[in-house]
Amino acid sequence: MILSIAWKNIWRNKLRSFIVISATAVGVAAGTYSASLMFGVATQKINAAISNEVSHIQIHHPAFKENYEIKYTLPEAEKMITDIEKLPGVKSVSSRTIITGMILSAASSAGIKVNGINPEIEKKTTTLFTKIADTNGAYFGEGLRNPVVISQKLADKLNVRLKSKIVLRFQSADGSLVEGAFKVCGIYRTSNGMFDEVNIFVRQSDLIVLLGVLPIHEIAILLQNNENVNEFVTSLRKKYPSSDVMDWEELFPELGMLTAMLTAMNYMLLGIILAALAFGIVNTMLMIVLERTRELGMLMAVGMNKSRLFKMIMLESILLSLCGGMAGIIISSFLIVLLCILNSGQDSL
Repeated sequence: MILSIAWKNIWRNKLRSFIVISATAVGVAAGTYSASLMFGVATQKINAAISNEVSHIQIHHPAFKENYEIKYTLPEAEKMITDIEKLPGVKSVSSRTIITGMILSAASSAGIKVNGINPEIEKKTTTLFTKIADTNGAYFGEGLRNPVVISQKLADKLNVRLKSKIVLRFQSADGSLVEGAFKVCGIYRTSNGMFDEVNIFVRQSDLIVLLGVLPIHEIAILLQNNENVNEFVTSLRKKYPSSDVMDWEELFPELGMLTAMLTAMNYMLLGIILAALAFGIVNTMLMIVLERTRELGMLMAVGMNKSRLFKMIMLESILLSLCGGMAGIIISSFLIVLLCILNSGQDSL
């Protein structure tokens, strides 16, 4: 009965109730939409880093990440890869040879990180091959001798283009200088300018010719989903105690900080919006109570006690908030779906 009375009281002044509901709906919609947008940006950056750069988990020699010396290899890399591929939840495992050195062209030179990969296996682990436009060559697919994939940023710096000749120079395990001539077969571009500036990709089979052996410095593991990363890391650390097992948050700590910062900002933003809405509703209900003093007094005179009167006023406030909140959620859902459709349309282009 009290609920029915409270619902009817809301619509006694339709204009005022509509204004309160509209204000609540706009506040909830704005807060939800902005929060989803921030989380979407963070998720997109994390997914891009995982799919293009670090994968979910990487394994190295404990001293390798300190200075990237070629001697710090994983001696049992092949056995580790075979064992890890058999684990449930693993999508792909890729071995990499990482060497720091110099890249030289006829116009310029730069310090770079050479990533020796197996292109076919790497396609299953990262999506870097999709970052090469149709007009910028192919991902080791043209049959060139000693092909190399570089970034657009590095190509501009070196003033090279497709099929241009470049020279890679680096130290071998015995300390001697090794250099080889390569031809640009593909030019990629990602959203991470720092990654693009230093990373180039060559075939491991071409590095064997220069080095005589194939050192494996990194094992990259891509999982079926992002939810089981911590369990996998704990399991792999127990299985390989002499190796350094790191997840994407340790490899990319700035992404973890970005997520934490955006989460805190969202909570603050939503808190401010909800506090403002609460004050607005309280102010409206206070005006309603003051305008209905005679009516409320009459209700008490015919037998309605203070607790039921309080419940009626509270139910009116709750019903107004629920109407506005549900309307805001519907509006924000529509905006989020619209944004997803527009974003997917741009990606397809």
